Amino acid sequence: MGYQIRKAAVIGAGVMGAAIAAHLANVGIPSLLLDIVPPDAGADRNRVARTGLERALKARPAAFYSKEQARLITVGNIEDNLPEAAQADWVVEAVFERLDVKQQLYDRLEPLLGENTIVSSNTSGLPAHLLTAGRSERFRRHFLITHFFNPVRYMRLLEIVPDQQTDPALVSFMQDFATEVLGKGVVLAKDTPNFIANRIGVYGFLSTIRRALEEGYTVSEVDAILGPSMGRPKSAVFRTADLSGLDTLVHVADNIYENAPDDPEREVFRVPEVVRELVRRGWLGEKSGQGFYKRIKNPGGESTILELNLQTLEYQPQQKPRFESIGAARSLDDPIQRMLTVLNGNDRAAQLARETLADSLIYAARLAPEIADSIVAVDQAMRWGFNFDLGSFEGWDILLEHPETLYRVLRSHPSFKDVSEEQAPATLSALAEKHGARLPELVRRVITQGEGRFYSGPIGQRRYFDFHSGSYQPVPQLRGSLSLSVAKARNQVIRENGSASLIDLGDGVVCVEFHTKMNAIDQDIIEMLHYAVEEGQKQFRAIVIANDAPDFSAGANLFLMLVGARNGQWEMLEQAVNSFQQVNMLLKYSPIPVVVAPTGRTLGGGCEIVMHSSHVRAHAETYIGLVEVGAGLVPGGGGVKELLLRHGARLEDQQSRSAGGPFAAPRRVFELVAMATVATSAVEAQEYRFLRRSDSITTNRDLLLRDAKADALRLAEAREAGRWQPPQPAMLLLPGPGGRLVLEQQIENMLLTGKITEHDAVIGRHLARIVTGGNTSPLTPLTEQQVLDLEREAFLSLCGMEKTQERMQAILMTGKPLRN
Repeated sequence: MGYQIRKAAVIGAGVMGAAIAAHLANVGIPSLLLDIVPPDAGADRNRVARTGLERALKARPAAFYSKEQARLITVGNIEDNLPEAAQADWVVEAVFERLDVKQQLYDRLEPLLGENTIVSSNTSGLPAHLLTAGRSERFRRHFLITHFFNPVRYMRLLEIVPDQQTDPALVSFMQDFATEVLGKGVVLAKDTPNFIANRIGVYGFLSTIRRALEEGYTVSEVDAILGPSMGRPKSAVFRTADLSGLDTLVHVADNIYENAPDDPEREVFRVPEVVRELVRRGWLGEKSGQGFYKRIKNPGGESTILELNLQTLEYQPQQKPRFESIGAARSLDDPIQRMLTVLNGNDRAAQLARETLADSLIYAARLAPEIADSIVAVDQAMRWGFNFDLGSFEGWDILLEHPETLYRVLRSHPSFKDVSEEQAPATLSALAEKHGARLPELVRRVITQGEGRFYSGPIGQRRYFDFHSGSYQPVPQLRGSLSLSVAKARNQVIRENGSASLIDLGDGVVCVEFHTKMNAIDQDIIEMLHYAVEEGQKQFRAIVIANDAPDFSAGANLFLMLVGARNGQWEMLEQAVNSFQQVNMLLKYSPIPVVVAPTGRTLGGGCEIVMHSSHVRAHAETYIGLVEVGAGLVPGGGGVKELLLRHGARLEDQQSRSAGGPFAAPRRVFELVAMATVATSAVEAQEYRFLRRSDSITTNRDLLLRDAKADALRLAEAREAGRWQPPQPAMLLLPGPGGRLVLEQQIENMLLTGKITEHDAVIGRHLARIVTGGNTSPLTPLTEQQVLDLEREAFLSLCGMEKTQERMQAILMTGKPLRN
């Protein structure tokens, strides 16, 4: 039976339902969003669903890639529109988390369903066999659980839980659809209460809050200890609970307590009274404005964050805890070394870190065979569902490699509470022999039957301990996925220097990878790009520019610019800016295709490299823009030039009168650059024209390099067939001094009204001169090089100013712009 999803229906317009509909719209799938008809509806029967959509449009962080995509969502209600919804390809049920409510909806929905309509529930923990009890065989064959995590757009994890009678072909289809189209990390979970991520994650939260209450840790202390230094996000524990919603947390915990009577840690899921009291008061976290934290507005308009006193339930000023072990860990770049530093500390932070890590790792090891088919599924669920650096069994491996640390961690767990502070067993086998009965069976097996670790093998050949067979099996990979780390492990590096590598991807495609801090662009990167084009056209069919890092590039190396400016090395600086401009032009007019694959932060010079490519294959979550004004500068690598061309300053566009006159493009580009506008998705980047409409978007980060290589091969084949060639050099028609005066008047007005500082005005005047073409006549076309010269001149002039140097230093030291 063939499945397809061209149109969907989402029933339940609460936070999750509306966010699911929004993400379907993000990937181009129209949907019908339904909810109840309110008792006082009158003629406005769709009010609940419409309110849900409006809430999604206002959500922060944004639920939509672009608000324009909301047009793909139609609102309705389950009284009038259920028959239409039932005929969609996929019906997502996201109603209130009560079994009877869901079953009543299925009673009404089932008789209306189309022949191949897929039905899924977004339940966060109700078992599939309970949801489908009493349903027909056809309904059960087309039913599964699709548990999205909130916020839907950003959280990678999607847990898929089939019913016993779910069509295996449907499970396979939904895995592929969610991976390729929705961009999710898919984990198949067993039909047990709250599946994998919430089962382990909520246990970890509840065990942590119990220890905090018993041992006197404050909210801010817990979050300081169990954040980035322990491989977790900055939101750590209590802030994460606020983001998820305390009512959701209580519901999940109660569901496990009621439906998992044999859980070895069942009593931990008995929610502490302090949390229940917060829910009774309506202090649910972010959704209600207060939970474990509360943000208040000060008379001056600034915000202050207060934290909850767990003993008095009163809010107090947020503390800034100081712990020796955390301070030592923060100075380390390696996340594993940071974690080990904390765990081996001797202060209260280290004590809590050891206790909570022991709780969660031992629980995961005891439970894994019951809730998942493999340790890989558990680790993926924890990394993708909670943004942890490491999954549970990856954490076990770190400890297994450091037996003394492992012993210290284990001794903080109740099952080891009677073990004296004797010297740790010298080997893992000695540990298993002496304390085997206390260890989870799975850990004991990996020590005695396995290789003493859950994962083994080099990059590209990783294997995991399969608890079914007791053997090591290859870690599953996404179909066709490519990894630069694997390519480097296989000796596919052609050339490298301190900042970049040239890597053979096969099939005549070569990849330039940056590997500086934040992938900041320096002379070694410029040299590698130059080499790739000059030599690549002799040896290769196409070039890809990509990396495995979370961010493509934060821009030029600001530190080197600042040092050069303060030391008066103007010849060096001009040469550096000019070489960057020229390599970008080399990329643009390369005789072989150049495909750039940005993701994450793609700012300043990183954006300029993207804009000079033959084609872009962008990750959907690419945050791209020309942000140089924040550092007191203007773009210097051709970014202004390319934006002008894309907004209609090209000579041909002006002559055809299709671009709104010679001042339209300069005004729009001035606004974008002067405001340091950053597109918060690849779709929005197309609207701003940092990306072209012809550029492509990939939703799954793990497939970005695969898709970029495929684009490069497609263009290479087109070149070989005579259907692709480099672009012809462009000419620009700009308004000159007349247009500049208009922009300068706007700058003066903003200065007089206090909206900008004097130095902002200085930067704005330089930018106005570039976008209007300097002293050109509006009748005389400019070459690209002439605009590049204007960019370079303004960039160097600003570098020489003290206030710009102060802004550059502020960015380097604080990461935040200075308004001096």
